[in-house]
Amino acid sequence: MKKVVATGRTIEDAVTSALVRLGVTRSQATIRVIAEPVKGLFGIFGGKEAQVEVSIPLTPEETAKEFLSGVLSKMGVEWKIRSRDEMEGGEPVVVFEVVADESVLPILIGKHGSTLDALQYLVNVVANREKNGYVKFVVDAGDYRRRRREGLWRLAERAAERAVRTKKPVSLDAMPSVDRKLIHTHLQDRRDVTTSSDGMEPNRKVVVMPTQGTSVTAKPVRSKRPSATTYRRSEVGEK
Repeated sequence: MKKVVATGRTIEDAVTSALVRLGVTRSQATIRVIAEPVKGLFGIFGGKEAQVEVSIPLTPEETAKEFLSGVLSKMGVEWKIRSRDEMEGGEPVVVFEVVADESVLPILIGKHGSTLDALQYLVNVVANREKNGYVKFVVDAGDYRRRRREGLWRLAERAAERAVRTKKPVSLDAMPSVDRKLIHTHLQDRRDVTTSSDGMEPNRKVVVMPTQGTSVTAKPVRSKRPSATTYRRSEVGEK
């Protein structure tokens, strides 16, 4: 909720002042009168102006950005947040790219992106609390998400080639569910391998298996993967 306290000779003057500062119409705002105007002695001395509080609800993106900014500020690092809209799996998402000094990126990212994942989870919970509809947010830093995604794709291809060559299942190292999903999704179009998950969290692994009767020389068939679509950019920051 964004709030502005304003004063004026009359309640109407105070409300108008607050609405102008917020850049909204009266129908979009909630108005609370804090103090009525008081006329002074002889209409001059000791008078008091009217005081009102005008508030408007924040959008999910404003709420998300405000929360993420607050967390970053408490971490004591210099930062900027660049936001953009993308399509992910056919669904719109809002990406928050945290721009910070290289020295603090490992702290922001965490092991295998664990800190980013935690921030992203909290941002989505806070932004979509008591909101109609759902907006998905992705939190990134230092272009980690793209680099991690492409690294996992290369790992998946190597595992698939090995499975086909040796005609034996190939088990990958344990990884978070979001990374396992990337492996499964990337290999789902290949006809020469299948994938499954094995084990219990947090040691659950992806297993890449050759399909029955696969030839070592068989070439995988996969559909062309569309690139992410970006259609808006904005930036906020703090030093």
